Amino acid sequence: MGKLSEPRKLSIRVAPLEDESMDSWLETLARRCSMSLPALISAFGLPRIDRTHRLVTGLTEHHLRQVEHRLALPPGRLDQAVVPGDLFGQRAPRCRFCPECLTETQGRWNLRWWLPWTLACSRHQALLHLVCPRCGTTPRQRVPGQVHLHRPARCLNRAARKSSVCGADLGFAPSLTLFAYHSLIGVQQQLDAIPVHGHQDPGSVFARVDALLTPVQHGRSGQLDRMSPAALSTWERTFDDINDPASQFYGWRMRERAHTALTREFLHREYDENKKSLSQLAVDFGLPYRIVIERAKELGFTVTAGSRPLTFDDRWLREQYVTHLRSTRDIGKGIGISEGPVKRRLAELGVALRPVGPYSRKEMIARLDESVPGDIRAAVEGTTHGWLRLRRFQIHMALPSLAASSAYLGVAGNSLTRQFKQLEAAIGAELVHRAARHAPQRPTLRGASLLRQLDEPQARELMQHALGPDITPMPSTAHHTDAQHSRAGPRGRRLQRQERSPDQARPGDRAPGAHPCPSTPASAPAAPFRRCRPGDLCDADPRPHRHPGPHPLRPTPPAGCRAGANRRTNECSEAEAATSTPCTP
Repeated sequence: MGKLSEPRKLSIRVAPLEDESMDSWLETLARRCSMSLPALISAFGLPRIDRTHRLVTGLTEHHLRQVEHRLALPPGRLDQAVVPGDLFGQRAPRCRFCPECLTETQGRWNLRWWLPWTLACSRHQALLHLVCPRCGTTPRQRVPGQVHLHRPARCLNRAARKSSVCGADLGFAPSLTLFAYHSLIGVQQQLDAIPVHGHQDPGSVFARVDALLTPVQHGRSGQLDRMSPAALSTWERTFDDINDPASQFYGWRMRERAHTALTREFLHREYDENKKSLSQLAVDFGLPYRIVIERAKELGFTVTAGSRPLTFDDRWLREQYVTHLRSTRDIGKGIGISEGPVKRRLAELGVALRPVGPYSRKEMIARLDESVPGDIRAAVEGTTHGWLRLRRFQIHMALPSLAASSAYLGVAGNSLTRQFKQLEAAIGAELVHRAARHAPQRPTLRGASLLRQLDEPQARELMQHALGPDITPMPSTAHHTDAQHSRAGPRGRRLQRQERSPDQARPGDRAPGAHPCPSTPASAPAAPFRRCRPGDLCDADPRPHRHPGPHPLRPTPPAGCRAGANRRTNECSEAEAATSTPCTP
């Protein structure tokens, strides 16, 4: 038996409809032949295709002539079923659909539904659907398999690789009808008249599309009346697809805007003379950075990788680093660059760079004037926080204890102790007599001298300049009094309550002589005094002692009080007052 001289022709044939897409016609033919679509594609000798849009944009002229010959179609007939891939770019196109058209044509898909600017059906005056109403995915993404097992116009997407197909009838999707005389209907009729078959120049097609779509996009806010919520959502998503940065149409639009805005004169003034970066120009005009670079190269401007070469004022740079003792990081931050180029330029000028780290900071290498007292200079020079330690030492000496200073400054006590030891080590003398049990802290002779030096106008001005507006204020007299009373213990707190004026009273304070029990009337007679017990403190002698006479701070509760008053303070607790019999005057 001899070899076949040419491929056999297919006996079962289906003629493609006018404006039907290649993928739709092959699917109808496979369903008519009761075979899967991949098997039909392989039988025609076409390459293996996984994505449906490749049947519309990826077939060569040789493949089209081969299929026409196998089906005895007129040469060039299938050219009307495909569009050039140059119209889409890197982004895979998404197919929209009109439910009424699918129902009328028994599941045949229009070629123009693949075009990104086909937004509505001018025949049924409705927006095209973007996704399946059941599974929410874009239809016709992958080449379906067993199409002969499903009826036409069904969604054949799969949620997972081995799951069943969606199977929704897209012909019954709700209609996204537009109101009569909507501006998009007339525009869509003109868009449908633009030829896209054959070897059309993408630029000429995009120019005509842009001229028609721009007025609709600018005035789309006034087109939202009488639209259903589903139509409004589809309307917004449709224009988002048009402005997709990965689409070829969007790239053409941005290049046209760059040609109009970025002229040679403009780039010479802004890029060369004013030293504006191309990335800044891209932000100013809302253009992609790559398109701005393309436009600059097209006009002959030199575009370097990274930042452009820097130019320094050498005299200014040396003055800032050597005279004003600014760090390289501070200089770089001031002119909007990193410290690396600053260091390299200083090395080229022969300037010795300071050590890396805190030893190159201005406060570490700065020296105070000789008129400043020696103890202040010893505490500040060669350190980063000398003025802060001196300020905290001033505050510490104005308060009676380390605990009061810690509470006022919001710094842990052990941290303050460490800072004061660093201050004493820098000056070389002890500055503080620590607080004892019955004696507050006080400065030594050297510490008192340092405090007097810090009170001088010159020292106050230097400290204010070093610490800035966030300098901690000195504690007030009221704060100092509260600290003194807090240090004196319970007796000091009682004296503090008695010394308060009526407008300074706090919750829990009571008038002198008032009984602590809340059930006792305010008119109850004053109670007799009790005698002192061992360990009590009296005003006559602050030391612990035995006192045979009446104690002025311990009144005896009235007769008949069974509220359970505390023996040492004569104060009834809330639980006792709530459960016991009220006081009887």
